[in-house]
Amino acid sequence: MQTRKPRPVPGGTNRQATPGVQSVERAIAILQSFTDEKPERGVNELSRELGLHKSTVSRLMLALERGGLVSRNPDTGLYRLGLGLVGLAAHVISFADVRQVSRPYLRQLADETQETTNLSVLEDGQVINLEQFVPSARQVMNIGWVGRRMSAHCTAAGKVLLAHLPPDEVEHVLQAGLRAFTPHTITDPEVMRRELAAILERGYAVAQEELEQGLNAISAAVYDRHGCAIAAVSVSGPAYRLHPECFPTLGAKLRDVARVISMQLGHNSQIQAAAGGRG
Repeated sequence: MQTRKPRPVPGGTNRQATPGVQSVERAIAILQSFTDEKPERGVNELSRELGLHKSTVSRLMLALERGGLVSRNPDTGLYRLGLGLVGLAAHVISFADVRQVSRPYLRQLADETQETTNLSVLEDGQVINLEQFVPSARQVMNIGWVGRRMSAHCTAAGKVLLAHLPPDEVEHVLQAGLRAFTPHTITDPEVMRRELAAILERGYAVAQEELEQGLNAISAAVYDRHGCAIAAVSVSGPAYRLHPECFPTLGAKLRDVARVISMQLGHNSQIQAAAGGRG
């Protein structure tokens, strides 16, 4: 951590803020006050530094402690950053790692297939593209630029990641409604349940003109060292080139690429299979 100068708490004095937002902003200021030079902080010290009442700081510290974001040293009574932050940081690091590891494989796959390749993750029932490689020789459709959010139920990457969610999370997505983007979009929850089961069986997902007419995609899941599906690699292109006859071959290729990336991230497919995992 780098040394930072203390700064006023957002919403602390001259700014109007709702109580909930103000509490969050104050908690953020507390977390940001920890530095290499000040790894442990006390309530009185933070109260003076941030211009907050001691009872306010004490209440926020207790809430942060319950959340695992800070912990209390039993010898000194001072607080330090908690291990819960490590878990949160691990999610960010895993995304950074999977992007870095995936890039050469996605680029090679784009060159081999002469179609667009993507790396995507799932968040709140939506797919977010983290990486994309487009062969320069191809004029492609609007497949999905980096950062674009798309509904999971109508994309190959979204479906393969939905298939790996716990049943209650899948039901949450299904009950929220499956919007029709084209006449081919699956909107029936029962049909989608059968689709997700089939995806787990064959190891890859297919979207046939479900997001955009004339656009097909195939996707396979990438696993972390714990066997969790954290991302999906996919190939997308016009339906007249990516037709159903090529799905099995391309699906097998995507499974292989996803397996190599997963192994680079520490996933052992043989151990996971023996433990009853899906990877």
